Amino acid sequence: MTAKEKLKDRLELSLSGDTFVRLTLSKPRDASSDLKKLIVKYVFIKEKPHLSFTLRYTRKDITKNYTLNDGLEQVDDLLGETFFNGNLMTTDADWALETNTGGKSKFIEKKASISAVPNRSHDKAKPVHFTSEQFLVELGVLDNKGRVLKDKGDKFKQINKFVEIVGAHIAKTDLKSKDKIRIHDMGAGKGYLTFALYDHLANKSGLPVETTGVELRPELVTLCNDIAKKLDFDGLQFGEGFISNYELVETDVLIALHACDTATDDAIFKGIKSRAELIICSPCCHKQVRKSMKVQDRHADILGHGILLERQAEIITDTLRALLMEAHGYKTKIFEFVSTEHSGKNLMIVGQRRKDFVRTDGHMNAYQKLKEEFGVEQHYLEGLLQDI
Repeated sequence: MTAKEKLKDRLELSLSGDTFVRLTLSKPRDASSDLKKLIVKYVFIKEKPHLSFTLRYTRKDITKNYTLNDGLEQVDDLLGETFFNGNLMTTDADWALETNTGGKSKFIEKKASISAVPNRSHDKAKPVHFTSEQFLVELGVLDNKGRVLKDKGDKFKQINKFVEIVGAHIAKTDLKSKDKIRIHDMGAGKGYLTFALYDHLANKSGLPVETTGVELRPELVTLCNDIAKKLDFDGLQFGEGFISNYELVETDVLIALHACDTATDDAIFKGIKSRAELIICSPCCHKQVRKSMKVQDRHADILGHGILLERQAEIITDTLRALLMEAHGYKTKIFEFVSTEHSGKNLMIVGQRRKDFVRTDGHMNAYQKLKEEFGVEQHYLEGLLQDI
């Protein structure tokens, strides 16, 4: 039996005996090849065994998955044509095939360097931000077995990332010491994020939260209240109304995810007026500023294109919002909270109220200069804030 055949034999035995840890093929036969290494893992994809190949090139990695038989054939071909060396790690022993450029091979046994097999699951584990996933089943994100429905993958990622971000921001404040943390989700929609945040904070983290989702559509308000009652989410309720008309006296955390156009400004205004500790928005649509912009001659070559004008209006709108929040005592930051592959509406504005805030003209001067530079005649939020 040749050294190569011995390695292949040990590989097959480790797979059948579930002692396989990892296989690495290295030392390219063609020194100029862009393919430098292959790493093989044993995984289960949809409950079926596969060999997962990570091909390491000079500037990129490529992953391919094969059934066991096809994968073993690929390993045999690659060892014969592409690589000189192979290193097999198992929980019983490590095995090395070393071949010199003259074609002479040797097979070496070494003491096992790893005593336990790795996780065989190919799919990433779902983030554990919740005490129960039943609300996600009720809302149509997961099926009855807890699996993400095929058209809800992006929504599931968005929900988890949102909860992770908001939970982290709340943890940095003094809100944890309060007897009651009041949260308002303006424009809650079907309540995906409202339910998730409530469960994470109240049930997972044990915080005394009282959460209200505000939604215009009565059928969604009824649906969400019924689910909250069914799941005994006692501190969660939903109310009907426009964001602009909703009577908000006090809140600690004001959230507005994907409130359209000036509805985002209405939400920010209510957060500032009620002296919310945190204001968290993910804007949607920027029509108001775009329509009021008068393109200056010096920007005509750029903003003469509709799509570029639209994107510039988005940047200007959210910058103006951040400056107005800063002028009214909030430290702000703007960032992408999910990848654009999961949602095009992925920008988030977070404002945290400053305890030692002293109003100056600095932010309002910057605000006015930006308006003048891009010919913005008015900003809706500025009008709302005039009397504060």
